[in-house]
Amino acid sequence: MSLQRFILTKTEVCFFITIFLLFPIAVDIEYNAYEKTGSGFSSDLFIERVVYGILGMIPYLIYYKVIIPYLFEKRYLVYVILVLLFLVLLHLSMRVDHWLVSKMAFLPTQIVLSAAKWLSFQPVLFQFSIIFVFRELLMVTALAYYLRSAGQEKQMHLLRRQQLETELNYLKIQLQPHFFFNTLNNIYALALEKSDDTAPLIARHAEMMRYIIYHSANPTVKLSEEIAFLQNYVAVESLRYAMATDIRFDVQGITDSMRIEPFILLPFVENAFKHGIREETANGFVYIVICVAENELTMEVSNSKPERDESPPKIAGIGLKNTVARLGILYPHHQLAIHDTSTNYEIILNLTLTNHG
Repeated sequence: MSLQRFILTKTEVCFFITIFLLFPIAVDIEYNAYEKTGSGFSSDLFIERVVYGILGMIPYLIYYKVIIPYLFEKRYLVYVILVLLFLVLLHLSMRVDHWLVSKMAFLPTQIVLSAAKWLSFQPVLFQFSIIFVFRELLMVTALAYYLRSAGQEKQMHLLRRQQLETELNYLKIQLQPHFFFNTLNNIYALALEKSDDTAPLIARHAEMMRYIIYHSANPTVKLSEEIAFLQNYVAVESLRYAMATDIRFDVQGITDSMRIEPFILLPFVENAFKHGIREETANGFVYIVICVAENELTMEVSNSKPERDESPPKIAGIGLKNTVARLGILYPHHQLAIHDTSTNYEIILNLTLTNHG
């Protein structure tokens, strides 16, 4: 048995002091106040309670640290046998305690004489109440069950957190190649057309790559930085669809104090371009509005639907699927509404941000 196993936590120390010292002292104070017509609580009685309280909790500490683990291990027969042995140990320890007190000459004389007198009694079996002892054992067992349950809950919380972090990292790893693949396709398309917009597109793409490299590993980023990243993305897409679509991006209430999970908004914007206006030749649109009021962010993204596309996907692609999964983990109280009609597709997202300002 290691020494570390016997070291008590603050909760355990407070429990044993309360049960074996404070409660008996409080009972004596109440008894003296009501049953003895208001006589005071003597210093001798206080010393007696402290001495016997400290000595009396030793068997219960042994029960708590040595015997209860067998109950948790469901070794019930061993547990019952040890409890019976505990009663014998308690009987012997009480006699040892009184013998020790009877030899402590530095204690008040009345306490020493009382201990010697107690030793002269010859009980039939035990020198204590079985019911009283089982009440004490029940309280100590309840403490053990409570702390064990709290420890298991803490461990389960840690395991769930580790699992969520692993899942989030996996989702991020999936998202980044998906995003690079799409933007490189955009650059390739413009290069084939020998467009003058190819160079500006590459420059903005480099800025986005820099942002991803330096921020993707962070749990949160400044909302203003995330919005700037989205603006770069929309600018890149606007170069491709400038002649065919009406593209608008409006923001309100954005501050540096607000923080958000990186790339959590991107797939909704990306989806509007990819599934909304890629096949449009005229009259297409993408409208994006992001508004922050206090800590609440509202994002509305709507786009036209190509006439030839009769049933565009509602939640399609790796990016959107991962985003919906990440939202469920990071923002469990978020609200996501999808409005799909024959002419346009719209999402409205509401979530609560963290404020580090």
